[in-house]
Amino acid sequence: MDVQIPQYLRDKKIAILGYNANGETFARLLRDNDIEVVIGLRKVDEVWSRAEHDGFRVLTLWDAVQAADIIQVW
Repeated sequence: MDVQIPQYLRDKKIAILGYNANGETFARLLRDNDIEVVIGLRKVDEVWSRAEHDGFRVLTLWDAVQAADIIQVW
């Protein structure tokens, strides 16, 4: 997929809150374009280990929000 990432995102850390199919796709797209991504989940979310296995830094929702410059909710 050829997607142009806006220049203003280049030096930002983005928190993706949620790791459903859309959140996962968006997170991978950003990471593949050298944008720092953290995944925000609840500790009880079953996808926590999958997101970690996929190579993402996973934090609680509040910690992800505090760590990020931009937040995307899925």
